[in-house]
Amino acid sequence: MKERLLIALVIVLLSSCREKPSAHSETRNTDDSYSDRTIVGEGLGKRIDSLLSKETAIGFSGSVVVTVSDSVVLQNGYGWTDSLKKNLIKPSTKFYLASTTKGIAGTVALIAQQKGILKTSDSLSMFDENCPTDFRNISIHDMLIHTSGLSSEYDTYGATNRIDNIRLLYKRPLGPKGEFNYSSAGYWLAASIIESSTGITYEEFTRENLFERAKMESTDFWFEADEDNESLFAQKQKKFPPGNLDPNWGYRASGGVTTNIIDLKQYYQTLKGYEILNKESLGNLFGPHKTLGSGTGIGYGWYTTTTSRGTKEVWSRGGESFGHNSAIRWFVEEDVAILILTSCGVIEGNREANRTVSDKIENLIFMVSQGRR
Repeated sequence: MKERLLIALVIVLLSSCREKPSAHSETRNTDDSYSDRTIVGEGLGKRIDSLLSKETAIGFSGSVVVTVSDSVVLQNGYGWTDSLKKNLIKPSTKFYLASTTKGIAGTVALIAQQKGILKTSDSLSMFDENCPTDFRNISIHDMLIHTSGLSSEYDTYGATNRIDNIRLLYKRPLGPKGEFNYSSAGYWLAASIIESSTGITYEEFTRENLFERAKMESTDFWFEADEDNESLFAQKQKKFPPGNLDPNWGYRASGGVTTNIIDLKQYYQTLKGYEILNKESLGNLFGPHKTLGSGTGIGYGWYTTTTSRGTKEVWSRGGESFGHNSAIRWFVEEDVAILILTSCGVIEGNREANRTVSDKIENLIFMVSQGRR
């Protein structure tokens, strides 16, 4: 069944290529990969574009990339960056990644491991000999898969240096170690370890070893964001309180990265091509290291699930209270990816736009692959 789906999907793609080969085929190393180029391929690309245009009419605003077997069939923006509808969203428009940032932090930790700087099996006591007794055996691995016992409470917003951040984390009692408890605090602590181990800031290490190597030229951290530029940056549904954009540990590693859909595509394709992480490290990034009762496998800021078609999906997503939300969804065996950045928060019920819209794109792609129009 999986083989038939894949063959059918490839036929759809090849058919589109014959109709208009230059309209949607793009490789990673083209000279214009960082231009504001819109790609709407014949066939499947146009069907998805039509779907997203209808979604825009009922409130969707965001940018989307869809790839099939490494060919880009869609790269486009939809809706407006601002409530006054003065500036259209383009592929270059920037958004907050929200918790999709956690997958970046997991990538950075594994880069540090490949460089021999640390091991994800290292315990906190190796980096802070003064940590409380019950914290001593927490490993970086535990932090990244949310089994460290660290609270899900956001206690360190406002801490402007690493030591203050760690001391604030130590004040909250640990929960049961080994149980899954989604926690941004584990990512703040992992970033603290990366920073202390490398001798440079977490941001510097991330930029040098991931953003620059993956050619993510429009990716920044939240305190660098030019949010007032409505032609460049999708506006939030509500403003941060004064001071929240100042550098602090409340957004490090767990959220706060800003990017556009072109750079998000670079990140995904760089990972998939083993250009940053080797095969073993990529397996550690995606996991699963633990599987929940729901069937969701836990990686380092990434998750695995089984689709209704019985195939494997690897994904990372995040959402913010101010409306920005994002997702990377890779259907591994079918070699299809849906990447989405949005600023419209919840639409069509009580689900974030990245979920509702990417589900509709998924349904369209695989209905087309099976011949149902």
